[in-house]
Amino acid sequence: MTEQTQAGCVVRPAQFGHEWLSVAAVLIVGYAGVGRTFAYLGLPWMSVYIGETVLAAFLMFGPRIKQASWLRLVRRVPRLRPLWWLIVLLLFYGAFEALRGILHGYPPLTALRDTAFNYYTLFLLLGIWVGLQDRDFLRRVVRFLAWFNGCYGLACVLFLSRIPWTLPGTAEVSKPVPLFSEPTAASAIALLGLIAFEPRLGKVWHLIALNTFVLLGLQVRGEWVGFVVGVLLFAWLTRKFNRLAVAVGLFVILLGLMYVTHLSLQSPKGRGDNVESEISVDYLVARAVAPLSEGLAAELVPADNLGFASGTAEWRLVWWANIWKEIHARPSTALLGFGYGYPIGDLNPDLEAGAFIQTPHSDFFYPLAFSGWLGVALFALLQIEIARLLWRCYRVSGQPFGLMCWAALLTMSLFEDFFESPMNAIPFFLLLGAAIAPSLLSRRRTSSTDRLAVLPGLPETERG
Repeated sequence: MTEQTQAGCVVRPAQFGHEWLSVAAVLIVGYAGVGRTFAYLGLPWMSVYIGETVLAAFLMFGPRIKQASWLRLVRRVPRLRPLWWLIVLLLFYGAFEALRGILHGYPPLTALRDTAFNYYTLFLLLGIWVGLQDRDFLRRVVRFLAWFNGCYGLACVLFLSRIPWTLPGTAEVSKPVPLFSEPTAASAIALLGLIAFEPRLGKVWHLIALNTFVLLGLQVRGEWVGFVVGVLLFAWLTRKFNRLAVAVGLFVILLGLMYVTHLSLQSPKGRGDNVESEISVDYLVARAVAPLSEGLAAELVPADNLGFASGTAEWRLVWWANIWKEIHARPSTALLGFGYGYPIGDLNPDLEAGAFIQTPHSDFFYPLAFSGWLGVALFALLQIEIARLLWRCYRVSGQPFGLMCWAALLTMSLFEDFFESPMNAIPFFLLLGAAIAPSLLSRRRTSSTDRLAVLPGLPETERG
């Protein structure tokens, strides 16, 4: 017996493939919470890593609905068709830019590796599958991430990051991979998720306090800016200013306690390795204002420590200016970029000769440099389509987390190596894919064990 719907047809979630929920949760918590260490799990001496292994398994042995592969079905869903074609175009354009780079004589392995910026978008499709199978997935994974980041992140800030052990099998990597890497965007994701999902913030004040301390202690300015953008978007969308007041209040209390107790801790390794630095109110404020006013920062910290407060802001601005100049020197490079594999570090005058660095730490300048304005346009269209689907989901469900997360992490990507990095890109696409999924679900429910998903345009499917 079949059931017709106005939108198309009713499809029961698959009876098999639920193991992908666990896989997605592990990837989100692992990449966001453990960072570089988790990214290098696999066979690093053969350039085989956990993210690429999971993606290959998803493409070859991914979940199915009845007898059809999910990847074959998703392209037949009208609401997802623009997203599907943008992903396909990005994949083909990435292959084209890799071929251009190889033909220009750039290292083939480097050119192929740079295409991660394009193929990581496939994790969106896994995220949508996960969201269709479990509507409570995001809330549960955010709560677990908040606990994990609050505990592991705190230990990392206090002492783990200073343990000199490295991950076995990574001796040949250009930069040693610590056994205990710092979290990436876990603090911002966890805090935004707690604000969006938890009905009573007072019951999770300890998680908010822990993750706020980790957010401050790691001293990543891009994450600070992204988190502020996400919180402001939440307040604008929901008009729940009381929740914003609670979050701000806990933040002020935490800073107040640090100021009153004169708390001063050594910064995690990686946050100012070559200069004296610390976690204190003065240093946090100096690091926040240094890119805008070095003079004000100099009043808060000793002159010898001003380099830590300023960080790489000026270094990046000079680099970005050189990229902008070189990319627009010829119409062909302005349109198509330099091609994947191009030694982008050569455009940074502050790098030592022969130093290898393959990302300009900005995901506007990354596609601009390697794939030109055409690459920038394609990636911008993908982000606009994601935002459109998230907006529709918010109108359907009233849950703003997807839009908050998208705005926060996209802002962060403008100042960090993000979409070319598995630590950031894979959690981003998995989380937002799961956030998009509710807009595809039927509002009709027969029972708690028989939730049906409306996937417009699919063949009619029998109800049991």
